[in-house]
Amino acid sequence: MEEVKEKILEAFRIARESNERPWELQDKLRKVFPSVIAVGDDLSFTVKLERNVTVDEEKILSLGAKKVKIYPFKNAYRFKRGFIAVEGKFLRISREVDERILREFLDALS
Repeated sequence: MEEVKEKILEAFRIARESNERPWELQDKLRKVFPSVIAVGDDLSFTVKLERNVTVDEEKILSLGAKKVKIYPFKNAYRFKRGFIAVEGKFLRISREVDERILREFLDALS
């Protein structure tokens, strides 16, 4: 899982610095991390993981998150800036979220 976390962080950094169109960013991210399956209009990206994941919700809420629903994700967490959503094998990450929060979120996955 550590290698996957590093690939997600690398994709996040690329997305954060990008001013490209969604399909251009998607091509770029897939070269770095083939598990990226989609990029939204807001340049958030969705990753398909190898197995279902669960979140230590207590830890996430302690980071200042507010639990919300972002279709089709039933488990989404909005922070002061950005959001992260998880559902089964899928993880959607806003490029606006703080990298420190993303790291802690990834550490809270099991």
